[in-house]
Amino acid sequence: MKPDNVLIFILVLIGLCLSAVIYLPRAGSGSRVEVRINGDAVASYPLSSARTETISNPDGGSNTVEIKDGAAYMKEADCPDKVCVGMHRISKPGETIVCLPHKLVIAIVSADADADSSVPDAVTGK
Repeated sequence: MKPDNVLIFILVLIGLCLSAVIYLPRAGSGSRVEVRINGDAVASYPLSSARTETISNPDGGSNTVEIKDGAAYMKEADCPDKVCVGMHRISKPGETIVCLPHKLVIAIVSADADADSSVPDAVTGK
């Protein structure tokens, strides 16, 4: 390899590392757990406080969400397949747990998500 190629390789590698650090989602002290049923926000809890909440679906059924150690997970659900109970813990903004039978979405959002809501989504334009 020529010295010029090594220098280019090192610069590209540094650029990749910097972009990964900048764009990786991080949980902050202001992150919260947002609960949505059928697309409507029904509850929001701070990710920093330990709690267990049972969410009842208006169409029937319930899910129990536990927030502990800066992460949230679906502890129990009375849906037939219980796929949501087997999903991993979520702690970073953008991560979700979905219960399709109950039309329930648990998402981690950052505290400044409300400030970003005025910016149109690149996909939907809303």
